[in-house]
Amino acid sequence: MLRKGGANRLEDKRITKTKRNIKATLTALLQEIPFEKISVAEICRRGDISRITFYAHYEDKYALAEEIFSDHVQEAQDKYHMLQAENNPKNNGFIGYQNLLDAILSLYYDNYTFFSHTTSSENPYLFSSYFNRMNASVDDYLRRHTYLKPRFPFHQTAALICNGLFGVINSCVADHLSEAETRALVRDIYAVLLSSDMFEE
Repeated sequence: MLRKGGANRLEDKRITKTKRNIKATLTALLQEIPFEKISVAEICRRGDISRITFYAHYEDKYALAEEIFSDHVQEAQDKYHMLQAENNPKNNGFIGYQNLLDAILSLYYDNYTFFSHTTSSENPYLFSSYFNRMNASVDDYLRRHTYLKPRFPFHQTAALICNGLFGVINSCVADHLSEAETRALVRDIYAVLLSSDMFEE
């Protein structure tokens, strides 16, 4: 007989497995259908779950998308802290920003099947949600890490960094550059930006 704690752990595992399936199903559907045309009924059909099961976890498909983004933001934060521990024990400001960019790039390429469909032209809602979350994270980073202080308002500087990064990534994808080539180009571009008069130590 299972103890109460063991039963709870099994239930947690079932919930995690179900939610993972729902998220994977939405990602698979995005390869074929724009987000706005995806219905909860189609997610349930393709994921082989009931509508009751879906609504037990999510209010609607937008809540599902938001949780996916939350998962990915946490993934990027974990990657950043790992990089900081590996190569920036003295908290050098320049290296910290490079690690932030590397974490965002890793997030994009590690989850390419999802993020390749978050462009403003293909899925404007997903693009807006993704951009707003990344922009908020970078804005918070700028405010908390003052060893490289932007000369202009935090919010607008964060918007410049994020818009520029997304623009470079999309351009590299369109030009069929490899991940390694894209990473090198982003590093070079932002090395110049971070060393410019836009920031002061």
